[in-house]
Amino acid sequence: EAETKEVRAKIAELNQSAPKVDKAYAVVDGRVANARLHRKGDPKSLGDEVPRGFLTILGGQQVPDGNQSSGRDYLARWITDPANPLTARVIVNRMWEYHFGKGIVATPNDFGARGQVPTHPELLDFLASRLIESKWSMKAIHRLIVTSRAYQLSSSSDKQNAVLDVGNSYLWRFDRRRLSAEEIRDAMLAVSGQLDTTVGLAHPFAPEREWKYTQHNQFFGVYETKRRSVYLMQQRLKKHPLMEVFDGPDTNSSTPYRSATVTPVQALYLMNDPFVHEQADLFAVRVGMAVEGLPERIDFAYKQALGRHATPQEQQLAVVYLKKMRMDLKETNLKEEEYTRKALASLFRVIFSSNEFLYVD
Repeated sequence: EAETKEVRAKIAELNQSAPKVDKAYAVVDGRVANARLHRKGDPKSLGDEVPRGFLTILGGQQVPDGNQSSGRDYLARWITDPANPLTARVIVNRMWEYHFGKGIVATPNDFGARGQVPTHPELLDFLASRLIESKWSMKAIHRLIVTSRAYQLSSSSDKQNAVLDVGNSYLWRFDRRRLSAEEIRDAMLAVSGQLDTTVGLAHPFAPEREWKYTQHNQFFGVYETKRRSVYLMQQRLKKHPLMEVFDGPDTNSSTPYRSATVTPVQALYLMNDPFVHEQADLFAVRVGMAVEGLPERIDFAYKQALGRHATPQEQQLAVVYLKKMRMDLKETNLKEEEYTRKALASLFRVIFSSNEFLYVD
């Protein structure tokens, strides 16, 4: 027993003194060979050899004889081949869905016989060809879409058009779209002046030797960052709090499109969550440092958060609200010089909770 303790102590000492080495998971090529049929699914009962190639319905190309690579490079070239009828169309359909809330093909994961037919097949072909011509530049297609007349239409309804096309399949107006969870978070960080647009770095995980996770002691870490939400850590066991409340993607499966629920929990989150309070407070500091005078500050905040000037009625309501908040704050232990900042932060939480902030109209 004493010897065992001595060995364990030595191991612990070596672990502590061992240099920290970054790990990267990667794929390593093994022996390159064609697969063989498994009779009745039994890997020990091998049948005929099947040459590597693609589905006949998708072209049926074969890997050239003598090719000793794993085939991943060949697969990538086939996927991006201009003659491939699907890749570019699937990509631009997803991009269109991102901006309009629904794709030209309403079943983005299924372009086959069981999927829905495109509402605008010529538009889908046009966007696909432009993507290839622009050397697969997604930025170029995003720019093309957001500068189009269809994207810039108002969401206002029209009785005559509504009768002819109740589902707006032919894009006679813009369908209101709620921001995704990532967009909501990024928008708050942007207006508060805190958004870090630099490329994300590795998450601050503890050294592997310190991991003591088990079935009953699972990893549920949340690493907050000011970087864009695309760099947030997304674990499978538990979503990031904001992603969970605002219909973030399912981290365990492909998510072709997301639901956009409207629940009381979302309103409570926007009123009470520490992240929202922090961004509203920092927004108040930004507004206070940028302009003087209450009307000017209200107008500046509206321009930053909603992209427009505050109306006279909104100015009046905001002034009344801020004066009432200052009176209420006198009953707290705050210093008088903090009243304005806290009152503005409270008003900005109201703006963050508004439909105009949360929706693309």
